[in-house]
Amino acid sequence: MKHMNRTTGILFGLAAATMALTGFTAPAASAAAPQVTAGCYASSCSGWDPIQMGCNTDAYTVESKSSAYGTIELRYSSSCKANWARISGASNGQLFWVENSADIQFWNAIGSSGYGDMVDGSVKARACISSGPCTGWH
Repeated sequence: MKHMNRTTGILFGLAAATMALTGFTAPAASAAAPQVTAGCYASSCSGWDPIQMGCNTDAYTVESKSSAYGTIELRYSSSCKANWARISGASNGQLFWVENSADIQFWNAIGSSGYGDMVDGSVKARACISSGPCTGWH
């Protein structure tokens, strides 16, 4: 173990005294990320737009399936506990939907992409393209 010499000790003491007298404090740790505030939860999300309800902020794609009709994604938000379908690479007007055991939300692609309203994510759900594939039940 290395010992500090008298000069080093005096310098550290002066630095500490100066900081105490001037009110210097170490920078505070950065604040934790703010909690996601969602406008709905589970069954209360059914039929609502995920972006308008703030459910898109923590959303992720559970599974996606691609075909000649486009790519369908099953999206999930843990803060909202809700699922919805998102489509890309589709024909304008391509029908797609998300469903669970209690609800189904149909949508048509606008241009080559789109997303639909949500269903309760506390039960298994899947997303489908008409004439194309469905994701698995998650």
